[in-house]
Amino acid sequence: MIDLDQAPRYRQVARRGRLPRALALLVAGTLLGGVATYLWWYRPLAASAEQAARADNAAVRVLLFAQSGTTTRRGDQQVHLDAQVTVVNAGPVTLDVLAVRADQPGVTVRSPEKERQVEPGTSAAMDVTIEWTCGAGEPASLAASVSVETADEQLRTITPVAIHAEPWIEDKQEACFRD
Repeated sequence: MIDLDQAPRYRQVARRGRLPRALALLVAGTLLGGVATYLWWYRPLAASAEQAARADNAAVRVLLFAQSGTTTRRGDQQVHLDAQVTVVNAGPVTLDVLAVRADQPGVTVRSPEKERQVEPGTSAAMDVTIEWTCGAGEPASLAASVSVETADEQLRTITPVAIHAEPWIEDKQEACFRD
């Protein structure tokens, strides 16, 4: 027999089940959307940002400035100069500068194998010996190679690095024309 004073039972069950189902679908959609966004958008973006940060930290930037020194004449054509070069670390990582070298016609620059640690944004002086040939003209600029070890213990050679060598050229000219 049908009781018309009461609502049918199957409709009550159906109405009570709609809200939890709707909430479950909303939560599942949010989770799936979050996972999809992470996998297809955020993770590649984070990886490229991390790679750019690693590349920037791996960048080594060095400037070299000559400082005047003492000259010694060797024979008629050779001048030996004991001087210093200021090494400026313009990069973002600490460097151990191992050697500064330059070989060009008429001039050779060598540093002893004493390392100097140079923090980012600072400078350090390194001893160098320069051998000049008096008959050779002065190069417009000296191009050196700088051997460094980075904080992550990677050995690198940066070349060419311009040396602003005006004080050395003046010392050479004075020694060569001193007679």
